[in-house]
Amino acid sequence: MADKSSTSQNAGAAPAVDDPTAVRNVALVGPSGGGKTTLVEALLVASGVLSRPGSIADGTTVCDHDEAEIRQQRSVGLALASLLHDGVKVNLVDTPGYADFVGELRAGLRAADCALFVIAACEGVDEPTKSLWQECSQVGMPRAVVITKLDHARANYDNALTGAQNAFGDKVLPLYLPTGDGLIGLLSQTRYVYAEGKRTTHSPESSDAGQTDDARGTLIEGIIEESEDESLMERYLGGEKIDEAVLIDDLEKAVARGSFFPVIPVCSSTGVGTLELLEIA
Repeated sequence: MADKSSTSQNAGAAPAVDDPTAVRNVALVGPSGGGKTTLVEALLVASGVLSRPGSIADGTTVCDHDEAEIRQQRSVGLALASLLHDGVKVNLVDTPGYADFVGELRAGLRAADCALFVIAACEGVDEPTKSLWQECSQVGMPRAVVITKLDHARANYDNALTGAQNAFGDKVLPLYLPTGDGLIGLLSQTRYVYAEGKRTTHSPESSDAGQTDDARGTLIEGIIEESEDESLMERYLGGEKIDEAVLIDDLEKAVARGSFFPVIPVCSSTGVGTLELLEIA
């Protein structure tokens, strides 16, 4: 692992926990330019470790700050940044995206409890990333997909989601849908609005129904298919409303055993989706 500090001029003290079970090592992997390092900055801001995000162009990010990375504006080695969320210490392992550094990347995966596959909404999924997904699949590693750069001029969330599903399988399903100012939670049926660095919750608008109903139904069926309760699908198809807590419990179990892969849209520049991502870490 490259010798990198996980602090910066704007960072607070490194978080600490007494319970070793309250530690998560999360590797961020994906194509170069997907937004992994910028996502780390946004998560550190959302958790209060940083007061403001650093800039790759200025060489002020926590993870990319050595001379080679500043000059090339890309990660060339592993970097670690830690945060505390709801009593859990999350160690974010930022990995380089270029195939030249695949050894560093695999070292990061070996140290991780789970992997976030970071895909830009303006790009596709490259072959090295598909191969890494298969490597994680072979060892049953829990995975989630983060679709970033929602504010890019060429961003197309639907295309990025379809590309991820084609690359990684039909168990890659979104938990949230992006809106202009935030996200809509498909299970909670809550609209999360981000403004001036803060998140507020609202009831869904009537116009949201057409956008969310089909996606919500597909998500619920996908979760139920992974449930250990064999009667759940029959009850759901029979018209029974399944309690959200039951769905979340089955979702968490399926993610933990590496058979279901949630998708979270995130815009690092505005903070949209960062809290939702931390909640599943």
